[in-house]
Amino acid sequence: MQNETNKPIFVVGSPRSGTSILTWCLGQHPNIVALEESDWIGDLATNLAVHYRSGTARGDRAMLSAMDIQRDEFFATFGKNINELILRHRIDLERKQWECSAPNAPPDNFVPTPSASNPEARWVDGTPEYSFYICGLRKLFPEALFIHIVRDVGSVVRSMLNFPRLGEGSLVANEQEAYNYWFRAVSTCLLAERAYGPRVVFRLRYSDLTNTPEASLRSLLDFLSEPFAVECLTPLQQRINSSNVPADFKLGEAETDPAIVEQATRLSTEVEETPQPAKASPAAAEEMEAAFEKRVQRMATVDSKYYRAQQIIATLQTEHAEQQASYHAELARLQTEHAEQQASYHAKLARLQTEHERHEQGIAELTDRLRKQLGDIRKLSRLLDDTENATARLRSSRRWKLANPGTAIKAKLFPGKVSLGYGHLEKIVAAYSQWRASHPEIAKVEDDRQTSKRT
Repeated sequence: MQNETNKPIFVVGSPRSGTSILTWCLGQHPNIVALEESDWIGDLATNLAVHYRSGTARGDRAMLSAMDIQRDEFFATFGKNINELILRHRIDLERKQWECSAPNAPPDNFVPTPSASNPEARWVDGTPEYSFYICGLRKLFPEALFIHIVRDVGSVVRSMLNFPRLGEGSLVANEQEAYNYWFRAVSTCLLAERAYGPRVVFRLRYSDLTNTPEASLRSLLDFLSEPFAVECLTPLQQRINSSNVPADFKLGEAETDPAIVEQATRLSTEVEETPQPAKASPAAAEEMEAAFEKRVQRMATVDSKYYRAQQIIATLQTEHAEQQASYHAELARLQTEHAEQQASYHAKLARLQTEHERHEQGIAELTDRLRKQLGDIRKLSRLLDDTENATARLRSSRRWKLANPGTAIKAKLFPGKVSLGYGHLEKIVAAYSQWRASHPEIAKVEDDRQTSKRT
């Protein structure tokens, strides 16, 4: 439990309703440190509720149920540690804020000065989005206090439409969205006013803050149980309008639903004219609780779908990994087979090349032998031709006829039937003449030889 003066403070309301300037004002108090807009604490509360459901879903077989850890204790434990963490690092935040605002960096021994009554101090968070998380924030911080700052809808809509957010354009897309945003945020904060009463939620009109700043801040600091500090008025001494609304800027886009405008305008007038409820309403608290549970259920459903989607993704990733492994194994097998086929092909190619070389060598050797044999045939042919010619000359010579008169007479009387009387030589010449007549290609060889001699 936080003591009376270190309860966390949340400034809620629609964007551009004054949450930032009021947070800045409270941050000047010596006992309050102003945080940057956080955004995450509301989601944490919702997620914790989802996880508490998970931790108690199986009754005594679930850890949280088995250990009798109640939901309020579960939330408050996280909230207590967050609160202590923020207070412990207050000096780091204030050092950086000093560095941003002061021309020179603070000294190394810089220490922020807390209030004399409470050296632990407290913090204020002015995140407008927390308007929709008040129920969850109270679960995290049961002693937290909320300031609902409300501003007339027309001024808020003009400011929202002209607010450049980190160079990304307006906070909303169009006029109707701005009216809707204001209506939802203010309606939720008004429900919190009714649900928790004036001891938990303090309504502050922006017009009161700007028109009667000291009186407004005195009332607010009384609500926070903090003494008045004149430093809190400093940010209000100059008009801050970061939205830069042009003086001639007019509302009334043709696409805006008049019913939305009328609904928001009526609620804006009602808030300006009626006081805050004097006591808490159990029915409104139940409505807040139901809305929180609905958000938790929606988040649990989203988480469940996300978990199933993650399981499907994990399954697909496993299947993909298995397919990849199978593919790589098959690829390795095919590469091995290809390498083996390549090796076999190259071996066979080398063998065929060797056989081809041997074949070429055999052809060359055979060609040489045939050329040699052809040369011998040519020589023998020429020798036999010369022998035949010599025989013919001898036969027709006078000397031979005188030496063989009987044979010469017979040859003359019986041409072609009488042996010439050469004996064995005559048989050789006769056989050669017969062979030569049956091999006319020899004449062609001789013609080629004579032609090559002439050339």
